[in-house]
Amino acid sequence: MKIKNISFDLWMTLIRSHPEFKLKRAELIADTFNIKHISPKEIDSFIRSVDNVFDRYNMISGKKLSANKMYRELLQRLVPQNDAVTSEVAIKLREQADTLFLEYRPVFMNDSIPQILSQLREEGYILNLSSNTGFIEGETLRTTLADLGIIEYFDFLIFSDEIDASKPSSHFFQHVYNHINAAKNEVLHIGDNPKADYQGAKNFGFNALLITDPNYTINDIRTKL
Repeated sequence: MKIKNISFDLWMTLIRSHPEFKLKRAELIADTFNIKHISPKEIDSFIRSVDNVFDRYNMISGKKLSANKMYRELLQRLVPQNDAVTSEVAIKLREQADTLFLEYRPVFMNDSIPQILSQLREEGYILNLSSNTGFIEGETLRTTLADLGIIEYFDFLIFSDEIDASKPSSHFFQHVYNHINAAKNEVLHIGDNPKADYQGAKNFGFNALLITDPNYTINDIRTKL
């Protein structure tokens, strides 16, 4: 077996949130909707818990709730007068949060990430991105990856919101495989989630590498090549 195509998860595999972004987003929500009964830190904690619920739903259903729906449901639980939370209000908040996300853009999991991607490309491997999305969707993430200088390393990018499918479903991995000119056992998927990434990829027939150390190196990847 020779690996020809390497599929990377995005969040907590290549990048993580800017340390200030989530609190800034909570402050944006507090200011926009005049929320006084809880602090921005509590709002942030609530957003994280709701995000986890949505993430579990997406993983179990194999589908993807849109960010607009996620923000609307979030606001309906946060804002005292939730009858004022229309779809238009949720869309506007998502747009404002996306702008904030681009200002406080994510950081690499470790400083070696760009070098790892560059080296693998130089060695002739085809690279792609296979990412579930939540409040931040593919269109915004593409801009971020370009700003980070790594989008050029990927032949194609698959985001769950753009195909209405989430890992670990076979439907998601089939979308990935549709873009790959290699046998399934010639594909390696790399990610940090034991169920979504490792088990999902293995069940589909790909090889898989589970990232457990954020300071992983190219040598860790080489163990599967």
